[in-house]
Amino acid sequence: MAAIKAANSAAGLNRIIDYVTKNEKTEDKLISGINCNPETVKDEMAATKLLWDKTGGRTYKHFIHSYHKDEKITPEQAHKNALELAQNTKAFEGFEVLVVTHIDREHIHSHIIVNSVSYADGHKLRWSKGDLQNLKNRCNEQSREQGLSVPIKGMTFEGVEREETVANKMSTYKLLKRAEKGEVKSYVQDIALAVLDCREIAKSRQDFIKKMQERGYGVDWQDNHKYITFTDLKRQQAGEKQCKIRNNKLDMYYNMCFTKERFENEFEKNARSNESTTTIGYRTAEGTNQRIESTITNGTRSIGALHTGNDEAAAFARAAAERKERADRVIMRREREAAEARRKREEVIRRKREAEARERAAAEKRKQQRQENQRTRSRDRDFER
Repeated sequence: MAAIKAANSAAGLNRIIDYVTKNEKTEDKLISGINCNPETVKDEMAATKLLWDKTGGRTYKHFIHSYHKDEKITPEQAHKNALELAQNTKAFEGFEVLVVTHIDREHIHSHIIVNSVSYADGHKLRWSKGDLQNLKNRCNEQSREQGLSVPIKGMTFEGVEREETVANKMSTYKLLKRAEKGEVKSYVQDIALAVLDCREIAKSRQDFIKKMQERGYGVDWQDNHKYITFTDLKRQQAGEKQCKIRNNKLDMYYNMCFTKERFENEFEKNARSNESTTTIGYRTAEGTNQRIESTITNGTRSIGALHTGNDEAAAFARAAAERKERADRVIMRREREAAEARRKREEVIRRKREAEARERAAAEKRKQQRQENQRTRSRDRDFER
């Protein structure tokens, strides 16, 4: 199984190149350059930026092409595949690209470093979500041609159902994670909850739209449109630009099925069922009925429903609690990693400032020494006269 993703790195261009080309991680035969020489790639990329006077902003784009540890593939073939993907990426034409395959871990993976400035005409690299999706599609097609497995939507690299919230933008991901913890309000999460709740009890498309309207959400569902658009009417009336979300985005963010077909199937099922006991949110149950809170937690669903106190309900509750516990551990680990990364970065900045201060002091001292030397020579000339 092969996967490719765009990586966000705070390291500078020289530092990332030094990292990916470490001797303990790779071999010379697993290092290749496109439009550049791997041995002088740092100088070439820097020269390109100076040539076109574009040394600021983002300095490179970083991609990681990985294979599952159990995939039967050699380092040479993995490197060839990564190189082929980079060579056939139209957005990379006219740019210096470094491809390095690492063999220091259980899984073979390749780093693709692309200069942010074109050596050909000086334009900055333009990269969109569509470009990334095209790259992923070609990666999957390459794997199929070689008889290798491909990733399955909604599953992790290990083949386990994904439980984490997913988003293409880091800002969106962080907002959704904060909303899950109750730190901020998110209209996206509110809409997702309303959609799931209304879908559970609606018996038709019209019934669903009506119930969403009662909750304060508009639904634009047309047969000639590919997607359904949900609107937070209060935010729209308040003049907020961010008030709409499509069903395909909810599908991606929460790793759940929000397709039109799924909605229609749910409606038919609800219409046929005469003994539906589904309810939304908290509700007082009679007898031994057990209530479960309606939430979306870490991209997984736990719908507030009325169940009799049987083994299935108990198992469902336990599974939800276990998912929540795992998610909390992941959040805590990421917070620790983020804190450690901030500490290291602050230490680097502190050392850099100290070095700059020492350099300024040394320069000032040299200047004073030159001035003193000049005064001494001037006095000597006056004395000779």
